[in-house]
Amino acid sequence: MSAPQPRVSPGIFGPPGAPEPVAEGKFGFVQPRHAEFPPILIIAVTNVCDMACVHCAHPVIKKDKEYRASYMAPEVHTRIVEETKRFKDQLWVFRYAADGESLLHPHFLDFVEETKRAGIGPVDLTTNAQTLTEEKMRRLLEAPIDVIDVSTDAYSKETYEKIRIRGKFDVVTANTRRLIEMRNELRSPTKIMVSIIEQKQAKHEIELFKQHWGPMVDEVLVRGLNNDLGIVKVEETYFDEGIARWPCPQFWKRVTINMHGDVRFCVEDWRNQGVVGNVLDSSIQEIWQGALYERFRKLHAGGNWNDMSMCKPCLDWQHMEWEHGFEKAIQKVMR
Repeated sequence: MSAPQPRVSPGIFGPPGAPEPVAEGKFGFVQPRHAEFPPILIIAVTNVCDMACVHCAHPVIKKDKEYRASYMAPEVHTRIVEETKRFKDQLWVFRYAADGESLLHPHFLDFVEETKRAGIGPVDLTTNAQTLTEEKMRRLLEAPIDVIDVSTDAYSKETYEKIRIRGKFDVVTANTRRLIEMRNELRSPTKIMVSIIEQKQAKHEIELFKQHWGPMVDEVLVRGLNNDLGIVKVEETYFDEGIARWPCPQFWKRVTINMHGDVRFCVEDWRNQGVVGNVLDSSIQEIWQGALYERFRKLHAGGNWNDMSMCKPCLDWQHMEWEHGFEKAIQKVMR
């Protein structure tokens, strides 16, 4: 019997063109062992969300005729965990985020507990906190999950409800405060962060946001505004035409795995156009070390990103600086 063919999206590559100038800098694996396995795993356990934020691709994707509400099967999660635990000593972060709200998955708490039993860490949950209950908080804190990052995006109720459509400001802020309180009561080692996106609706509240939450949490994050490969129509997305482009760090730092177990090379690939394999067919390590990833790295290192269909129109690369990244926030709070 022949081996199963890897699940790969068609049209990843476009017509070859002339290379562009590459920014000066040192680009590549930060540590040699990262060539063996990605230091960052982003796990999207569902594509379902209970909000429709103005800066997010989810409300747009949900209108696609191909969209179907999906949840990661336990066997897919177990496959990811069983492989990752072999490389746990070189992991920067195992992050539950991306395509939806993880807390809406009926087995999500089981997933977190499975990951922590395997000795994997740091494990992060990025959440809108709207469906946090006392039971969910307790199980997360007792697992214990390493970091919970609450996306709040506003200081005031008025601004919050302009940005986070269907979000309930009073519920989310009360849940976040109770999470902090319970963390302290249980003496859990879990770190708690809150974040706000620098967008026109909230720029005037960023300092108030930092002053309000700073004394209560371990870190306040101010994120840049992306347009998610053009899916989100945001006029104020920062982009400087005068900056020479650098290779995308995702090819050397991280992979995203969706609820079906598909491995994507881009975290902003909401429509799964950059699938390079599936964890049920191949190991993450095989995909990471495979010919496709080698080709991606060679193209980007040589300024030939325009040969890749998704990379060519990307504007969000300027928010993915090599010296920054979510892993730096994780490292900071975990000290």
